Amino acid sequence: MLKYVNLPFLKFKTINLPFEKSCMNRWLGIILCLVIFAGCKKTDDVAASVKAQSAIDDASLVAYIKANNLTAVQVGSPKTDTIGVWYVIEDPGTIPALYTSSTSVTVSYTASVINGTTLGAPFTSTTDSGFNPSYVLGATIKGWQLGIEAAKINKGGKIRLLMSSRYAYGPYPQTQYGQYDNGNYKLPANALLDFEITIFDVTN
Repeated sequence: MLKYVNLPFLKFKTINLPFEKSCMNRWLGIILCLVIFAGCKKTDDVAASVKAQSAIDDASLVAYIKANNLTAVQVGSPKTDTIGVWYVIEDPGTIPALYTSSTSVTVSYTASVINGTTLGAPFTSTTDSGFNPSYVLGATIKGWQLGIEAAKINKGGKIRLLMSSRYAYGPYPQTQYGQYDNGNYKLPANALLDFEITIFDVTN
């Protein structure tokens, strides 16, 4: 659109530039697409990493169970083969117990890292402390929740839980457990865990 402004001695031409707004919108659109693409790529990378680690964990757990001739039951079986938590009932206990996410369990336990087909030294244990802690089941790691609820262990019973890293502490080393001399944490990232748990009491 052209407009002419008449002055006594000069004629000025003014021009409306609708493409300035169009260019700005185009640049904003391009930037937005780049941001969305970058976010999707990062999300895809995380999902791919989790999926890859899950496959490694599950295969390692199966190998560990077979190598040690454990009569372990997979949580979710026979409905699914994707849950990386297994349990072994070492003592069924005597007093029936009901488990929900709000259940408080009083226990003693020993926890070790699975190293291939062998078990490392315990990185934490309550068995020698003389103190049996209580935990709300829903506030514990997911492997405990799934394993204890699935096994329906009675009071006084003893259970062994084997779990992949995604149901424990995932890709995060737990620095509170200190380090070995070579600088590796006793509970490293992506650790497969083996818990031996005695259930002393269950309250709802």
